[in-house]
Amino acid sequence: MGTPATWRTLFDVDIRHVIVALILLCLAGVATRLINATIKRTIDHHRERGTLLPETTTRLQVSRRLVDTAIWLVAISMALTQFPELHVLSAGLLASAGISGIVVGFAARSTLGNAIAGVMISFAQPVRIGDDIELRGERGVVEDITLLFTVVRLHDGKRLIIPNDTLSTEVIKNLSLGGAARIARIDVLVPPKGDASGIRTVLLGVAAANPGLDRSAPPPRVDIIRVDERGALLRLTATCVDPAGADELAQTAMARASERLYGIAW
Repeated sequence: MGTPATWRTLFDVDIRHVIVALILLCLAGVATRLINATIKRTIDHHRERGTLLPETTTRLQVSRRLVDTAIWLVAISMALTQFPELHVLSAGLLASAGISGIVVGFAARSTLGNAIAGVMISFAQPVRIGDDIELRGERGVVEDITLLFTVVRLHDGKRLIIPNDTLSTEVIKNLSLGGAARIARIDVLVPPKGDASGIRTVLLGVAAANPGLDRSAPPPRVDIIRVDERGALLRLTATCVDPAGADELAQTAMARASERLYGIAW
């Protein structure tokens, strides 16, 4: 504990320092809101056009969280520098901080490991948002990847929370990447007054007619991923014989969906 003089010094602060610290924190809040809104608009724009790829979603989401964390760390650090009196208090507490620091270090070891693993997963991408995976006998779709954990939506609707450190060390079967085959996924947002049934028929017809379709795999399907005020998000999933066939199918399906929905001829 500090002496009474130390506590008097701590609270005898200049109001200007408080105002500057509050401004820095407000700027950090505005900056993170702008970044989050920009990335969200980018993702929504690509989703509406049907050009949103799993690897793009994964990198954008994890990068957004990394930037948010960096902004707040810098803002808080700069805000604390406005109060030199904190150094006086720190000197009084330094003697008792050693044991606490060791405890915190051991407690944070797992958290830091998960954060580093999250960054590695984001850029190496053994799994991506939207991938079908199998882990320890459980199968599901990767719904989100944060800095610390990955959310997998199981086929029964339940959600499995997996620490990133575990995900990076376990043997995972990524059913979306497969071997020589390639899974094509095309997301199409149908407006509230759009013909979702007609778009579903168009997507299935395009997939069935595609020469690169793997006829030995399960047939193509169209699922409803989400329904909200913007409309219904449909996803075409089809197995192709190679990546080139998957890319061709994606381009053709997006072109036909755009023509049917918005009259855009490709």
